[in-house]
Amino acid sequence: MYYKRIVYLSILFVLISLDIHPDAHIIPLKNAHSHNDYLRKQPLLEALSYGFCSVEADIHIVNGDLLVAHDLHQCKPDKNLINLYLKPLFKYIKENSGNVFSVPSEFWLLIDIKSEPESTYALLKEQLKPYTPYLTYIENGKKVNGAVTVVISGNVPRETIKNEKQRYVFIDGRLGDLDNNPPTDLVPWISNSWSSIFSWSGKGKMPEQDLVKLREIVSRAHQQGRKVRFWGAPQTQECWEILYNVGVDLINTDFPKRLAEFLKDKMRKSIS
Repeated sequence: MYYKRIVYLSILFVLISLDIHPDAHIIPLKNAHSHNDYLRKQPLLEALSYGFCSVEADIHIVNGDLLVAHDLHQCKPDKNLINLYLKPLFKYIKENSGNVFSVPSEFWLLIDIKSEPESTYALLKEQLKPYTPYLTYIENGKKVNGAVTVVISGNVPRETIKNEKQRYVFIDGRLGDLDNNPPTDLVPWISNSWSSIFSWSGKGKMPEQDLVKLREIVSRAHQQGRKVRFWGAPQTQECWEILYNVGVDLINTDFPKRLAEFLKDKMRKSIS
C-alpha cells in the first residue's frame, strides 16, 4: 500500500511539474471554485482547463429560457445555461467515462438563481433532465453520488427542494444554517459574503479576532460535515494562504490561473 502511494505521488509530481496542457491531462483541484466564470472569454472551459472542481453560473428566467448573467440587463439569448454550461460539461463527462476529468474527482456546479425562485427552479429541473444519469441525487432519503453535484444558491425555493422525494439538487447554506443544522444531504455547503463577517482586506497580518472567527466557522461546518466557501474574499496570496491553511474547502476566485498556480504549488510542496 505504501509503495503504491509513493508511485502515485511521484506520477502526480511529474504531471504538476510539467504543467501538461489540459487536453493531455488535467490535475483536479478540489479546493478551486471559479466565481462567475461566464464573464470570461471561455466560460466554464477555462476553469476546467485549470482543473477547477467547482464552477458557478448565475441564471435568470427570460422568455422561457435560463440565461446566464449577474444582472438581468446583461442577459443575451445566446448565453444560456444549456450552451454555456450543461452541454460542454456533460460532453467532458461522456468523453471521460463518466467523470469530468480523466482523474476521477468530485465536481460541483453552483447555480445562483437571480429571478423568481419557483418558476426558475421548475425550468432548471427540465433542463437538467437529460443529464440526470450523471448527477448526484437523493431518492427516498438515500444519496447516490454522480459525476456532478448541483448546488442551488441565491433565490432558493428551499421548501420545494426539501420536500422532493427524488431530487437532483442541493442547497447552498448560509451561516445561520450552522445554528439550524439541517441535514448535510440537503445543505452540504456553507457560503457567505467575506466582507459581512471580516474586516481584513487581505494585506498584512489578519487581525486576531478575524482569524478566530474564521477558524470557528470552519470548525463548526466541518463538525457538521459541511464544506465552507466565502464569496468576495480578497484575491491575494496572503488571503489564499490563510484560507488554505485554516481548511476552507472551496477558495472562491475571479482569477483561475493565479489560484491554480497557488494550489499546484501547495501540492508540489506536500509531496516533495
